[in-house]
Amino acid sequence: MLSLVQYHPRRFCKFQYIYPVVSRRSGGLSIGVNLSPAAQCNFSCVYCQVLAENQEISVPKNNPVQNDNPVTSVDLELLDTELRELVGMVNDGSLFRDTWLSRTPPEKQILRDIAFSGDGEPTLSLQFSETVRRVAAVRRELCTESTKIVLITNGSTLHAESLRNTLETLLVNNGEIWAKLDAGTPDYFRTIARSKIPYEKILTNLTEFSKTNPLVIQSCFVLLHDKEPDNEEIRQYTEHLKLMDQIQRVQIYTVARQTPESWVLPLSNEQLDRISETVRELTGLQVDSFYSA
Repeated sequence: MLSLVQYHPRRFCKFQYIYPVVSRRSGGLSIGVNLSPAAQCNFSCVYCQVLAENQEISVPKNNPVQNDNPVTSVDLELLDTELRELVGMVNDGSLFRDTWLSRTPPEKQILRDIAFSGDGEPTLSLQFSETVRRVAAVRRELCTESTKIVLITNGSTLHAESLRNTLETLLVNNGEIWAKLDAGTPDYFRTIARSKIPYEKILTNLTEFSKTNPLVIQSCFVLLHDKEPDNEEIRQYTEHLKLMDQIQRVQIYTVARQTPESWVLPLSNEQLDRISETVRELTGLQVDSFYSA
């Protein structure tokens, strides 16, 4: 039987856009918001669970192209209704009595966050800003003050002026931005992300954004053809982190679920700890490790 952290379905009951998960990085229950039902993303990561489940949108080996599925609109009224219903199920305890989440330990049943994640890059949705406003309203009305709003992003749009006010709204509502950085060099980035976006653009976005806003950096490291990232890759990764101003913490993790490529496998606990300790020593940042099970 899969553990709760290994079982992350993004479809729940009759809901179309909202789903619950027990999250390693959240430390308990997280409610996901899926603004990408057509898997719209400008990365095609080699470890992506969405690609593993939808092989028809995967990319050919050694062909770094993005998924160009059209941006689809979501029914915002339905999304709002689903979110309120699911938060209600958390608050009255029925989520942990009548669903697969009945296995959730009591200490993990607290709603830690409402997270923009889903099947693609959330900020590509034309309805991202309005959804942030609605999620913030639900949090104020139905959730505790400690509940966070989290944006899980690949960082490709953090430079966009059109998102400035939306990201400010998210942050002032106990929000956090978890930005992906899985590489220290352009070559490794292209291997992992398989994106048309230059690595230098991602680095610039993260560095510039961190001058005025806090960031959580999330980094997934894996075995590629049985090889872990080498020492130079990790050293260069830490050099980039040291150029960022407001890093709240670094989340270093490995895959816990199916990957689209058979040659992508999780690191062992020892390998992950070795990377985390190196990052800790070279940057002085808070670094948290999250294992595959």
